[in-house]
Parts: sequence; C-alpha cells; structure tokens
Amino acid sequence: MSTLRYLDSDVVSVYEQDSAGKMVRLATLLWGDNVRYVGKSGEWVELEFTTRRYNETTKKYEWKKHPAFISSDTRFRDTPLMKVRFVDVGQGDAAIIETPKGELVLLDGGEESHLYNYVSASWAHVLRTKTLNIAAVVVTHGDADHFAGLPRLVDAVRGGANPMITVDRVYHNGIVKASGSGIGILGTTKKVNGKTYLTQLEDDLLQVPDSRMNTPFVRWKAALGKLKQRNSQLKIRRLEYGQTNVFNVLEDEGISVQVLGPITETISGKPALRCLRTPGTNSLSASHTINGHSIVLRVTYGNVRLLFGADLNEESEESLLERARQDGISLAAEILKVPHHGSADFSPRMLEAVRPVVSVISSGDESGDKEYIHPRAGLVGAIGKYSRPTVERPLVYVTEMVAFFRRLGQINAHEYIGGDRTKERPTGTHIQNAYEKTTFGIVHVRTDGERVLVATHSGRADKKEAYAFRVATDGAITFEGNVDVE
Repeated sequence: MSTLRYLDSDVVSVYEQDSAGKMVRLATLLWGDNVRYVGKSGEWVELEFTTRRYNETTKKYEWKKHPAFISSDTRFRDTPLMKVRFVDVGQGDAAIIETPKGELVLLDGGEESHLYNYVSASWAHVLRTKTLNIAAVVVTHGDADHFAGLPRLVDAVRGGANPMITVDRVYHNGIVKASGSGIGILGTTKKVNGKTYLTQLEDDLLQVPDSRMNTPFVRWKAALGKLKQRNSQLKIRRLEYGQTNVFNVLEDEGISVQVLGPITETISGKPALRCLRTPGTNSLSASHTINGHSIVLRVTYGNVRLLFGADLNEESEESLLERARQDGISLAAEILKVPHHGSADFSPRMLEAVRPVVSVISSGDESGDKEYIHPRAGLVGAIGKYSRPTVERPLVYVTEMVAFFRRLGQINAHEYIGGDRTKERPTGTHIQNAYEKTTFGIVHVRTDGERVLVATHSGRADKKEAYAFRVATDGAITFEGNVDVE
C-alpha cells in the first residue's frame, strides 16, 4: 500500500535494483515532485514507481509498476508547490505555470513541435489514462514564434482518437496579423493628434475572416475551432492593461495575476493601440507594434513575484514604466522572463524597475533564416548591472545554453521524402562537424511563496544545476547556496 507524498529535498536521485541486486540510478526528481511512498527499508525509502518500458514480447512500450528507492535522508512535505517551467522551443517562447492543485496555464507555444514533445513526455503519466486539461492558454502576441506550435498540441491525440488536451480559456492581445508587409497588415488604423492608432482589435478570433489572417493565424483559428468542439464553454478573450478577475483559477489558490499589457487608449469610443516605430526612425513598424503590445503578466505567490515580459521593446517598456508610475504600481519581481529573447531593443530603466534575482532568456536560433543574435551581449550585461543590488551573484539563464549538444562529427545528411517523416533518403551532402541537441533546455522554478528553487538539467541524467533562496516579506533575498548533486 502506498501513499502520495511530496518531496521536501531539493534534488533527489531515484534508484532501482538490477538483477544482481545493485542499485542503479533511474531518475532525478526535484523539490515538490510527488511520489508514491511505501515505507522505509534500511538506508532507503521504498517507492511505488511507474515507468514506460519496451516489452520485447509484445514489441510495444508499456507502463509498468515496480519498486524504486531514494535515500532515507530524503525529506517530505504535506503540501504541493507552485511550479513554472520555461521551455526551450528554439526561436520563440513557451512557459507553463502549474498551481499547487495542478491547474495549468500555458504562456505561448513556440513555432514548431518542441512544446508538443515536452508536454507529451512530461505529462505522459497523465496522458496514459486521460486528456490533459489546460485552464488557460495565453498567446502574448501574434508572431509565429510564440504560437504557431500550438496547433500541433491541439491536433495531437492519445489512446487512438482521444485528444491530448482540452482548454478552458484562450487569451490574446487583440491584434490579428495578415499576410504582406507594412502597418496595414494589422488592420484598420486612425490618426489622432499626430499619432497613428490600430483600431481594429478583435475579441473572438473564431469570428475573424480568414482573409484577414496570415497562414499561422488561419491554422490557429482552425485549432481554436477544434478546442471549441471539445469544450462548448471555451472562452476566447482579448486582454489589456488593468483587467482583473481574468485568472480566477489561480487566484482561488492565492496566486494573484496583474495584467500589465497591452496598454490601450480610447479612440472614437473604442479601445485602440498606438502604432510603434522602428527604433531611431519615424517609420511605423508592424513588427514593433505587435511585439510592443504583447500581453504582460505579473504573477505573485506569497512573497515571490514573476514578471513575464513577452516581446516588449524599448518604446513599449517606457510606456509601461510611465503608466506604472502614474498608477503607483510596482514592477519589481524576483523572476523575470526577459522580453523579446534578449533583443538589443530594451530599456535599462525597465530592468532597473524589475530588479530581478533570476532572469530567464528564451532564445535558440536554429537556422540562418532565423538568426537574430539573441541574446545580445549588451542586454546580458545590463541584466547583471540592474539585477537585485543586494544579490552578489544574480542568476541569468538562456534556454539554449542550458540545453546539451552532442558532437556527431562527420555525418551524411538525409532528407524527408515528400515531407513524410517516416521516409528519408541521403542527399549526398557530407556534414563535417555535426551536432545534435540531446537535452532541451528547461528552467524549472519551484516556490512555496517564500522559498524558491531554480534548477536546470545537463548532458548527464545524474547532474543538475540548482540554487535555492528565500524571499522575505520586504523583498530581502537570502541565498541558501548551490544545491547541485551528481
């Protein structure tokens, strides 16, 4: 008979016995992970563990329950934690908030299938018996590297025809992007007092004609249609600065959420967004407008604050700073999702207002076509300068840098035949110095509202980099030191 327990030790190695009775490392768990506790057995604690393994007889992967063991020194707690995962999705953003009760909020989804792969693996224990429900999906803005990967997740099935996910709410910034170039691809504009405003903001994306959408938006609209079929109560809503009662599912657990962007203005009685310019010019820019008007969230749990900066740029950051000063709102946060993948287009004053202890940059250029030199050296240096002044060694993470690449040496390149990923052929091209990404970069943040653990993986299953610190009610930071294990 086993009971559900939560780990109160930071990094815990899990072992199983091989046929010779030797303890072999099976997995590594983190503070707050749940286990099925059986009891103490000498210097070990026995667990009931479930692992997916290949059955040589059936030639299939199957789930199997078996004993596993952790050190008897392992501590346990009675309550779960809030967890945040910053997921390496290449060039793009994706983060997952998990409440203590297990409610999920997904912020963006990258451009390709990386997020689908991560969810499939990390929630495999749930997906083997039921569909995963996501309380809210937040698409911070309509650039493909933030949402084009979501339809893959929506289309995925488990156990035959059962969907992998269902969703209760979808939030977006109201800007729909069409094909082409120029500010007109974002919809109708109006000039007032020398400023140009985007006035065609949308609420329910299912009601927007395909003709107003580029290809990623059309695919996302189709995915939203599938989510609506699965959940007739699905809410699709535009967010803006100052809205409240948006994330009730989090607030019911004592997690408060401030919506800090985009900042709308009223033009002709309707909400509108000011069109932004290419830095250093007077030219209106569609890309800067859609980035600068991203959804920005500040999440607070106990003493711990997280600011998700989406793709803000210098112009929009300065606007947020001014509005926050007017409204007496603090932007301070212990954990910062650095805006726009570490772009050079940032305001040092914004970093100074946040004063982060932990900064996470989501970037990972995977082709020359999408090489933006992220993160920029000046941005990384500014994070160091403007991090919490009382912290001697602030933590700066780049999702691609906490990934692991294995050198393959010389290989013969292959290509898919007709786009079919089950069929390939050699191209005749020899790559002299090839690498493959064997461990995608995930930055784990765990907190009980006072204590924070930040941990990343490495190229070795038995080695993690982890740090723990406490946040006092007045924001004072006390580090407990490095808690690596190997």
